[in-house]
Amino acid sequence: MRPTFGLGAAAAGAAALLAACTSPGDAPPAAQAASTPLACAQLARAVPHGTRLTLAEEVAAGTINLTGIQPGAPGATAPVPAHCHVQGKIAERTGLDGKPYAIGFDLRLPAQWNGRFFFQGGGGTDGVLRDAIGVLTGGGNTSNALMQGYAVVFTDTGHLNEPGPNGPYQFGLDPQARADNGYNSMAQTARVAKTLIRAHYGQAPQRSYFVGCSNGGRQAMMMTQRYPEMFDGVIASAPAYRVPLASVQAVYDTQLYARAAAEQAPPGPDGRPVLSKAFSPGDMKLLTREVLRQCDALDGLADGMVNNWPACHFKPEVLRCTGAKTDACLGPAQVDALQRSFAGARDAQGKPIYSDWVFDAGLHSVDWTRWKFGDAASGPANARNLTLMTGGLAMFFTTPPTVTNDFWAYAMGFDPQRDTAKVYATEGAFRESAMRMVAADSPDVDAYARHGGKILFFHGVSDPVFSVTDTVRYLDQLRQRYGAATDGMARLFTVPNMAHCSGGPATDQYDGLTALVNWVEQGQPPERIVARARPENADVPWPGRTRPLCAYPKQARYNGSGSIEDAANFSCR
Repeated sequence: MRPTFGLGAAAAGAAALLAACTSPGDAPPAAQAASTPLACAQLARAVPHGTRLTLAEEVAAGTINLTGIQPGAPGATAPVPAHCHVQGKIAERTGLDGKPYAIGFDLRLPAQWNGRFFFQGGGGTDGVLRDAIGVLTGGGNTSNALMQGYAVVFTDTGHLNEPGPNGPYQFGLDPQARADNGYNSMAQTARVAKTLIRAHYGQAPQRSYFVGCSNGGRQAMMMTQRYPEMFDGVIASAPAYRVPLASVQAVYDTQLYARAAAEQAPPGPDGRPVLSKAFSPGDMKLLTREVLRQCDALDGLADGMVNNWPACHFKPEVLRCTGAKTDACLGPAQVDALQRSFAGARDAQGKPIYSDWVFDAGLHSVDWTRWKFGDAASGPANARNLTLMTGGLAMFFTTPPTVTNDFWAYAMGFDPQRDTAKVYATEGAFRESAMRMVAADSPDVDAYARHGGKILFFHGVSDPVFSVTDTVRYLDQLRQRYGAATDGMARLFTVPNMAHCSGGPATDQYDGLTALVNWVEQGQPPERIVARARPENADVPWPGRTRPLCAYPKQARYNGSGSIEDAANFSCR
């Protein structure tokens, strides 16, 4: 048994459980009796009770237009192999709000199947039935899991978005729709998908994987905690695992940056601060240049990346103007906003509500600023912290829900010290709080560990939505429970300069799925994963650069010779 490093009896027992687990690479899962395969058009005969297929068709190899993406936009199409395409609805019902609901799913079964199942995680509050192609972690990956032979499923999580600014959040008025989005839809979809996979191929999947970023990362974590037997390995990138509290932080940020915007520019036609004026592009570049000046070389190499970010104790006040605002300094409200935002919102007792944040070198990128400030030069602000996070907080994450189209007014009137309690509240038909339904923050993954399940975390250090330090905090909780045995189950790879899921001046293109499969099936835990800076990313000053992503807390360190653009000349130390 591995050492438990002075853990208490319960924690020592959990560590022993992990250490005693048979690695999933040691032996294949128990064989299941094969059955006669059903053709694609026959799969309606195999659906479980309460499920209805709405589509079952053969699709030829080629390229498809992806649902929910503007035609002609990057990533609007995807290559696919010949496959059986199935769509359906689970648990159709009428909600308490009188509207029709169902858990919609899209399932694609390749003609050349590799024996594996891939659940494609969602994003935002979902509400769109996207194409199940098996989106991979790492920016700009041109392949997908379907092309690699995986059977892939996706779910809309039990609702479809309605029109209007608050349309994506209307489902929050129905308690069951909240629970479906939080956890139930993933379990129901996985069960139906596995049933149809077995019916179509005549055998069950040999291995099952859940891969997602943002809300999809939260979903991946949720499966390890609530439905631990369903998956052998998960990838949780930039996980929204405490999204109700992160949404409180987003509202707090909007309040701070609105004050900075009022300092920098006159109000807009509606009399409100123009949020996009809180910081100019020049201000943000000034900020990241100063971050690099103070922190770039902390890892021993000044290369435009802050690899040793835990040692970076950046103080924004060094940029405070001593006189009038110029391009070489920041105004008082700007500095105050940065100080307060990155320290994190606090409750009345001074305790963190969500998390602190890291000053990193990707804060000037559009992938960061579009969340915090947006780019609307006048009229309603379009920052995602306002349109997405605030909308979700008002109508989904708080009880009772607040129905509103004016997210600005809601954000300005929200008091974090007073109103955060609403994410923990229950009332009437809302018998589960948002934190209970949505948060995937339990470190108890005993059952998941028992069958050898693995978790890979990825997180950009410049993520503007979910703090990398909060994901580190969850990993620390696992270590408190399982001790050194944690490394046999969960590993985190942080990506310097990367924004939310991808983007920013970062080496953000990497193959997490292969690393996970090799860990689950071959017993090879990942120590380093090579990542690449995409030439098509306009924020990248060193296109084609490669770097190793290292299992936290190790960091990439230059070996002292060879090109600094080549990952081969770096070690994880």
